[in-house]
Amino acid sequence: MGAMPRPSAGFRLFAALAALGAWALVAVGGLVRVTESGLGCPDWPLCSGRVIPRSEKTAIFEYSHRATAATVTILLSIVAVWAWRRYRDRPDIVVPALVAVAFVPGQALLGAVVVWLELPSWIVGVHFLVGALMLGVAVVTAVAAWRDEPAGATPGFTRLAVWTAGAGLVLVAAGAAVVSAHADGACGTQWPACNGSFVAGGGDAAIQVVHRLLAYTVAALAVALAVRAIRGAGPLFAGIAPLVAVIAQLSFGISLVLVGEGRAHEPLAALHVAGSGAVWASLVALAALVLSPWPVRSDRARAAAPARAR
Repeated sequence: MGAMPRPSAGFRLFAALAALGAWALVAVGGLVRVTESGLGCPDWPLCSGRVIPRSEKTAIFEYSHRATAATVTILLSIVAVWAWRRYRDRPDIVVPALVAVAFVPGQALLGAVVVWLELPSWIVGVHFLVGALMLGVAVVTAVAAWRDEPAGATPGFTRLAVWTAGAGLVLVAAGAAVVSAHADGACGTQWPACNGSFVAGGGDAAIQVVHRLLAYTVAALAVALAVRAIRGAGPLFAGIAPLVAVIAQLSFGISLVLVGEGRAHEPLAALHVAGSGAVWASLVALAALVLSPWPVRSDRARAAAPARAR
């Protein structure tokens, strides 16, 4: 395998901005949902037939989401074109960069359909899940752009990081199911119980409890990663970061249940959605960091290869 050509500082900056923008898109989308601003702009791509939205909270929130989506589209496109033109000998960079930008048309169409059909729950859930997947691929691109070599990690730590990222994706899907079913308050204001029992209250309550159990599972796996990282089996900062994000996310989620529909409900719900994106991004970043990159066969590496290998 040839030495990995180091991307330019400009490319690394844009890759990081694209990943940060993809997280912001998830967070702003959560704000739109919890404030019920999805129809703040009842048409698409304009907002009530206007380029500049009305000075109403719901219109401003929805338009902010669209503006964030447009910004992320530009950033992902720049990264993809740049990667294709300059770093085609780095498949660990160019492939996720192209996959990330390939998500854009489908995600835009889902967003338009959400508005045209006036917020059908299952499409809202799918829209959220696709946004999380786009975030994950953007994070993989950024990690590949910034690292020179894989972070030192034992095979056991690497496997645990990959499995935990997989569990994080399942948790994101469960969160999308909660969104689709409007099951946020299905367990009332009780935690860890649900309507006076382990689970009571019908199908929506069961969806909420499954979501909770998956959150506990990811939390336990994050603890295991942090302990192993502290013991030297993996990168210290990146190994602890998922646990920090999980602790914050659990505090948002539990507080959201306990406060019910009070004044703190909307900000806590928005923080919970933003936190879900942070947990997912930290898990993906760790897995991408410790996995070995795809083989690189650059022109320089081929030129240096022995004649018998040509």
